Amino acid sequence: MADGSLSQFKATLARKIERNQKRQARSDRHSTSYKNSDSKTEFDFPKLSESELEKVKSDIRKKAKSERKKELIVIAIVFVIMTLIILYLI
Repeated sequence: MADGSLSQFKATLARKIERNQKRQARSDRHSTSYKNSDSKTEFDFPKLSESELEKVKSDIRKKAKSERKKELIVIAIVFVIMTLIILYLI
């Protein structure tokens, strides 16, 4: 900036102000599309009987258990492969 002229400085300053105004306008435009944080979100969940609730819980537990098994199998395979690579390099 030390070598620039006053007109270059003014032009740079004007561009900076213009960018800031665009950024602010974009921010203002997006902020109106969101709900007010004071309002509480309402969910419309169906009411489940005890037996249905237990069935949903057991399904979730089965899925979690099967995913955990898959993760352990993948970890074991990676561990075996890494061990074989280390043994091969030694």
